[in-house]
Amino acid sequence: MPEEPAPPKLSEPPVLEEAETSSPSTGARWAAMFVVVLLLAAVVFVYLHEPVANKQYFPQCGFKRLTGVDCPGCGGLRSVHALTNGRIVEALRFHAGLVLSVPIVIYLIILWGREWRATGVMPIPLAHESTNRPLIWIAVIFISIGVLRMIPAKPFSLLATPEVPGEKAK
Repeated sequence: MPEEPAPPKLSEPPVLEEAETSSPSTGARWAAMFVVVLLLAAVVFVYLHEPVANKQYFPQCGFKRLTGVDCPGCGGLRSVHALTNGRIVEALRFHAGLVLSVPIVIYLIILWGREWRATGVMPIPLAHESTNRPLIWIAVIFISIGVLRMIPAKPFSLLATPEVPGEKAK
């Protein structure tokens, strides 16, 4: 009896090496380290140079200049300066959302550090749902405070950034 021909084999998808799938490239690692160093340098710069007194270093908010209304980030530099100098209440007055976001950022860094320690692979921001949630929380805080501070009635007007001494309100 003649043998029947074997059915054609389906080609299997190529198997990637484990290093290709789980580890970010060397360029991504250097980029991540560069961003961290750049952010730390910016915080140190704001710590050393008060934003209102050193206007040559810090641009004015274009949105506020055009509309006369605080944007969701207005007061952030003054808040960072106050935070880095240990004045938490003043930082809250300048930008409550930024101060409320600091614990969430610390939590996010702990999540990334825990993942890096467990897997031995530097985590990629925005790659996992567990690390996206804290970023969404920060966005909700900034947007909601940005909207609430535009309502010209108490208690919402307390969220508006204090006027800069020596400048006229529009």
